[in-house]
Amino acid sequence: MSRSEWRSHEFALVLHWAGVALLAYFLVDLAFQAWPVALLKPAWLDQMSGFLVGRSATPLIGALLIAAASEMDHRSTVLAQRSALLRRLATWVAIGYLLLIPVQIYAGVKLLREQQQIATQQLSQARRAMEAIQASTTVAQLRQAYEGIPGNKAPLPEPLPVPLDTVKGRLLEAMDARSKKAQYDFDQQMSTLWQRSLGLLFGNVLRMLILFVGFAALGRPSPGQPTLLTQMMNRPFRLHGMAGGFRQNDRNAVVPDGWIEDDQRIH
Repeated sequence: MSRSEWRSHEFALVLHWAGVALLAYFLVDLAFQAWPVALLKPAWLDQMSGFLVGRSATPLIGALLIAAASEMDHRSTVLAQRSALLRRLATWVAIGYLLLIPVQIYAGVKLLREQQQIATQQLSQARRAMEAIQASTTVAQLRQAYEGIPGNKAPLPEPLPVPLDTVKGRLLEAMDARSKKAQYDFDQQMSTLWQRSLGLLFGNVLRMLILFVGFAALGRPSPGQPTLLTQMMNRPFRLHGMAGGFRQNDRNAVVPDGWIEDDQRIH
């Protein structure tokens, strides 16, 4: 082996093991991120989709380094075999990113609807509490109805310092004001969440398509055959799809914690 060939072989090993290190690093992160596995939970699906979109540049670079290593040293059958295997896997990874698009759409929309359902239930609970307060005829019934108010609230004094009807009137007035404000805030914040989520969906669709192109350009079924991207570019095709995500830090509360504020005590 000449000096030039030795230098090519040595540099090919550097590329190969650097690529292996990047892939191993990504797989370790993926394992910790995915555990515990919860395939049926939208929150887990959304979390994993976001992770795969945000971190996939690392395995793409690692795979590229391993493929480049075999091109640097044509004499090594070991590097050639590993490169061929990796490029076959890259084909399936590229297809996986297309399949990830509807999964992320489902997870994001499901989480938004769950958030909307929770807020709607709290609003309904507050309305039922108001009806129970209105219908109460004794102090015991009033206290029981008062406990049905969602969120934090100041406790009723023991005993009541004013007549029952006066307490009921003050509670209903405070509850009505809080209910109207909560409904307005709920509508405004849900509208904001949907708009923000649609922006994330569109942004992630572009990222997924970019990652698909990257892995498709690398992946091929076997040595000597064209890559997946080359095969697709040489035939007419149409790609349909959308993608998106819903991030945990965008899921703000849509109903205030307390319906009766501390300064609205009954005196």
